[in-house]
Amino acid sequence: MGKFLSGIFKWLIRQAATLLLILAVLLAGAWLKGELKKAGELGTDRAALVAQVDALVQRVEELKRNTQERSRKVESALVNLGSILDRTRAERQRLWDEHPWARKIPLSEVSMRLTALDAEIAVYEKAAGKVTQIKESAEKELNALLMQKQSSMAQINRQIAGIDDKLDQAFFGRLAAVIYRELPTAVGVLIGIILLPIGIKAFFYFIVAPWAAARPPIRLLPSASGRILSPSAQGTPQDGRGRMSAVSQAIVLGENQELLIQPEYLQSTSLQARKNTKWLLNASFPFSSLLSGMFMLTRVSPAGAEPVVVAATKDPLSEVGIIDLADGAAFVCQPRSLAGVVQDRSNPIRISRHWRLGSLHAWLTLQLRFLVFHGPGQLVMKGCRGIRIESAGTGRLINQAATLGFSANLDYANTRCETFVSYWTGKEDLFNDLFTGGSGVYVYEEIPDLKRTSGIAGRGLEGFTDTLLKVFGV
Repeated sequence: MGKFLSGIFKWLIRQAATLLLILAVLLAGAWLKGELKKAGELGTDRAALVAQVDALVQRVEELKRNTQERSRKVESALVNLGSILDRTRAERQRLWDEHPWARKIPLSEVSMRLTALDAEIAVYEKAAGKVTQIKESAEKELNALLMQKQSSMAQINRQIAGIDDKLDQAFFGRLAAVIYRELPTAVGVLIGIILLPIGIKAFFYFIVAPWAAARPPIRLLPSASGRILSPSAQGTPQDGRGRMSAVSQAIVLGENQELLIQPEYLQSTSLQARKNTKWLLNASFPFSSLLSGMFMLTRVSPAGAEPVVVAATKDPLSEVGIIDLADGAAFVCQPRSLAGVVQDRSNPIRISRHWRLGSLHAWLTLQLRFLVFHGPGQLVMKGCRGIRIESAGTGRLINQAATLGFSANLDYANTRCETFVSYWTGKEDLFNDLFTGGSGVYVYEEIPDLKRTSGIAGRGLEGFTDTLLKVFGV
């Protein structure tokens, strides 16, 4: 009960963490989008106001330059008028001083000249007054315009300062509003994340799997013999005690036999046994031999009654077992499940290929080509933590990832796992291998090797490569 409650609590914690993550992503996206939009709008407004200020500054500078130019011209005119006025006054004063009597005689030349000079002085003084008035009026107009422009610039600067304050102010208030707006969406996404995998698995379990299980099974060689035994088994396949592997196996070769073994599985041999290199397991299947690791094999010749000991010298979890194929027997096996073969030199083990592109079971297991090993001979198989051999009898189920091989005369199919809960929780795969159809055996490793069974989604490129090899029966 405690384990069940602990599981529920952990599930709730994971869903809460998922909800927080979804909400955080939605909030970050919505807030960033809104803030960038608002900041962009404010930045546009600020740039427009700054442009207005720049335009006003340029206008003020232009007005100042124009006013200075006008002032310079007015000053120049005033200087000229002042110079003329001074000369005129000096000339009048000279006449006044030089002709004290003639100036008093009306209609005299001096008197008339003084009158003309007085009129000229009056005109110049009036002109100077008008120029001075124009200058003062222009200065007043400039000052008023400058004050107006400066007032406009001050107002625009206040608006710019307000925009800067908005850009710099804390965003927690807006963040709370965004949270309130995005929370329903986050909850909906979480519900979808929880329910969608359940819905997909329910669809596969209750619809796809029953339909697939009803398809005809694969039977590669109906006429082949099912007489396949394991001389290394601790019992018989029929009594359910068919453990056929050990850490090491001793093989005594007959007079005309040879052992082809991967070098890392050759533990000890007799000094008299001749050994050389066999480049490929089967020259008719060069790529299968290379891709499965069955190349550059060590060929060991018999040495009387001296045994050859085979064992996994580099993998502490691997065990080896022996499959005995009688004459006429056929066994389906992927070459990468082999450590070696024992065969007659004059009658080596034959390998045949069988494609099943039209079988749904082949597509479900992602194995479209099957390689069948024909007796007589022996197969040295390798498996993680142990290998078992069992009779198919009236029908046997096995974890698909654990299957190493089966008799070619058996019906091979996929069937749905027993319970939906175990499939939904990931404790079982959707399909198990099903072997039926008469006398024959199937072989499986007791603990599936994770390196070999992680599949296309398990280990990136390596998982994809393993799945591709399985497609071709390697």
